[in-house]
Amino acid sequence: MTLTEQKVHGRRAHLALVTGKEEVPTKSRSEKFDVNVISCWGPAGSPGKSTIAANLACEMTLLGQRVLLIDLDTLAPSLAVTLGLVDTPAGLSACLRLADQNRLSIEEYRRLTVAIQVGRHELRFMSGLSSPSRWPEVTLERVSKMLTTLKGEFDQVVLDLPQATNFQSNLNHPSTSSLVGELNRDSLLVEVLERSSKVVLVTGSDPVSAHRFLAAKEYFDSNVQGTNPYLVVNRFRTSALGSRAKAELQETYLSLAQARIDTFIPDEPGNFDRALFNGLPLALLKRSSPARQAISDLARQLLLDSASGEALAKLS
Repeated sequence: MTLTEQKVHGRRAHLALVTGKEEVPTKSRSEKFDVNVISCWGPAGSPGKSTIAANLACEMTLLGQRVLLIDLDTLAPSLAVTLGLVDTPAGLSACLRLADQNRLSIEEYRRLTVAIQVGRHELRFMSGLSSPSRWPEVTLERVSKMLTTLKGEFDQVVLDLPQATNFQSNLNHPSTSSLVGELNRDSLLVEVLERSSKVVLVTGSDPVSAHRFLAAKEYFDSNVQGTNPYLVVNRFRTSALGSRAKAELQETYLSLAQARIDTFIPDEPGNFDRALFNGLPLALLKRSSPARQAISDLARQLLLDSASGEALAKLS
């Protein structure tokens, strides 16, 4: 057992004692959205999912895709700040309301989203909720209707999703009786994850991040059917786990979560700080950055794995 496994294995043993060996009933598989949706998600603790979502959307735009980036984080929306935007329209709330009333036109969509120039191409951004208390406005039916109404306007939708509010929602315990609101909030998260074309699961590269990842992955496996996430280790560095950090993380996640790491994003705090300060994606700030190249490779892989023949020709 690797050192990393020893540090995080205790949680797995604890959950086994709490849950016993009863099988969780399986549910029927949900249909996918009828548009290409790539959802970025991760555990609590700021592993960088919003940064990855914004940069993935920019990289796909640079590859010639028409991309809509939506801040669907109903707990802590932050993409507008990440992109250096102020006074953004109430995009998500307004578009969902109009879609629900069958009044969402292309003109309204363009008015309620922000056009961001990325090289020779344009990325559309839809800002999130003005307050986390408005999360009941965001329902699966409204989201589906909005995406279907607008599907002719984009090739890819990138979503930044909230963390789960209760990783042990399937446990029948008196302490969960006061969490009805949180469980309902989680139902939207689960449905969106399940209906997404691709899910990018973002974690960090230190023992604390690995510990949190196990909880998130267990939650994902217990609640989301028919989707295999792309596992991304963000801010990868050897200082937290030693010279064998990459191998240790691979071995730990394979052993404890049956998960294989797809991408390591190098830790470049200076470049990401400058990108945040300037409100720019990494690709427009430092194209030669190893972190930027890793995100670009991930974007291309996500597109290739789900591309049609026409789209493949466009990417080649």
